[in-house]
Amino acid sequence: MIDTDGLLRRLEEEGAELMRVVGERIPVFADVLESDDEVLVLVDLPGCEKHSLDLTYDEKGAVGEEGGVLGIEARREKPLKEGFEYVAEARSDFVSGRVPIPVEVDYTGSEATYENGLLRVTLPKKETSEIDLE
Repeated sequence: MIDTDGLLRRLEEEGAELMRVVGERIPVFADVLESDDEVLVLVDLPGCEKHSLDLTYDEKGAVGEEGGVLGIEARREKPLKEGFEYVAEARSDFVSGRVPIPVEVDYTGSEATYENGLLRVTLPKKETSEIDLE
């Protein structure tokens, strides 16, 4: 016979621990689009304020990959209504992640906007020069 009460208790305990660990930082989920000239990264960051966004670019991506990695960190503002206090808190204050960029880009020419919870990062591709063979 299965001990359903024990299983439920264990699931509750392990789920709470997982939420504590994972809940400290929410991972970033991004759409990466590519045209002939640019790479566009779209990230939903609801509840984050523009001033809390921190973007970095590391030219060294994963081993064997051509592009680099876009780093994204943000903090969510969670105002507390007067007279209320937390009895349970599952929403994270921090969002953090690394987005692999599939090609080499010129990050010095990048542009980023943040509006209505949507981060848009445009990274121009590095120009390549052809070598004439004589």
